[in-house]
Amino acid sequence: MTKDELISRLGAPMGLKTVKAIALNRNFYVKSEDGFTVKDVIDLTFHSRKELAFRAAWLLENIFFSYYCLGDYLEDFLGRFPAQKHPGPMRHYAKILAFATSKQAKGLHPGQLEKIDFEPLIGLMFDWLIEEKVLVATKVQAMQALANLAPRYPWIKDELMETITHLEDMESVAFFGRAKQVKKQLKKIKPENNDQFQQKES
Repeated sequence: MTKDELISRLGAPMGLKTVKAIALNRNFYVKSEDGFTVKDVIDLTFHSRKELAFRAAWLLENIFFSYYCLGDYLEDFLGRFPAQKHPGPMRHYAKILAFATSKQAKGLHPGQLEKIDFEPLIGLMFDWLIEEKVLVATKVQAMQALANLAPRYPWIKDELMETITHLEDMESVAFFGRAKQVKKQLKKIKPENNDQFQQKES
């Protein structure tokens, strides 16, 4: 699939079946003069046409979840993360971050996460949580990503607990459902396990 062909396809409505089919197109993962790369997909998530940017972010999520190549592009993805302002793509960006920091993450290189300073993105995720204009689906994924990072950054636990308590009366039932799960996850974090990421680094 060429760049022009992909842009044209992303410019039209599509369902999950089509997105998955494109994500599993091996042309993405081989070098060719006219082929389209995962980095190109990341670029397209910032397209001026919001619908196209949303579909590109949806595609990017499925590429990382289905093809397990997240490790090869993690630095590129995280480097562009703070610049993402489109509401649609923000949801998928937060979901990818929640996936990357979870125990279910696949496609990462050994020790890759431990070498990354997540502090800037942690601040951004808290900003997304309290920003009224951010979609609930995005907030849910941001909340999950923060919970996943709490064992490495001990201060997140209490801060996130307080933020969730503040937001529960303001957000939807969907937020409340995930918040309940996240609070259970946070309560399981023991003080002696708070430095598990640092221990891996040493």
